Amino acid sequence: MSRGIGAYANLILQDDNTVIYEYGGYNLNEEKYRNEAHIYDGTITIQRSCFLEPEIHEKIKKMPNGKKKPVDKRVTVEVDYPRYIEDGLIVIENCSNCWKTTNDEKYIDIMALHILYYLFLRYQEQGKMPEYISYNV
Repeated sequence: MSRGIGAYANLILQDDNTVIYEYGGYNLNEEKYRNEAHIYDGTITIQRSCFLEPEIHEKIKKMPNGKKKPVDKRVTVEVDYPRYIEDGLIVIENCSNCWKTTNDEKYIDIMALHILYYLFLRYQEQGKMPEYISYNV
């Protein structure tokens, strides 16, 4: 069963040093955070150095015809995005539909952190910046 919360982000700018996403969140359980107009008024600014490449593992796979063939497998690596936020390499401006934040001095939208996790994961899986990403629970 769905909890009725989530967030979504669109790539709006990328250059050699910076990637910027606009994002919005929703919470269907609370009337004022439903975001039925799909407003994207938060931003996530990420320095390119934060995007890590996956590890490539090569293994020999036996094919149905009996021959062996080398196969590459992309293995994702963990991105320490909380440290990048602390170091100022990632800057998050909360959206207007932010209903829950971190308990530290930065008060970062929890949904923006979920978007970051899946953004780095998709980048390593696909090898390029996702144009759109969403997190729905």
